[in-house]
Amino acid sequence: APNLTAKPDFKNKRMVWYQHFDFDTSARALVNRAGGVETNTLHVCQVEVVGTCDPGTHAKWTRAGYAHLYMPDLPDWAIRDLGE
Repeated sequence: APNLTAKPDFKNKRMVWYQHFDFDTSARALVNRAGGVETNTLHVCQVEVVGTCDPGTHAKWTRAGYAHLYMPDLPDWAIRDLGE
């Protein structure tokens, strides 16, 4: 799991934050396995944003009327809350 998850609250135009691990604890989603790509060697704090960056998924969810964040086109309120 990441240290933090940011989930969109579309009604109130804000991100809702959930903390899973302390900031001084390495994110669990970036496990450094032997023989693979070196990850999390500096004990990063990972934030996971609920949404999609896949154009196909974005199109499917849009057609279905599913409210979601599309990472290439985030609304201003999401950018604001991610930056604070």
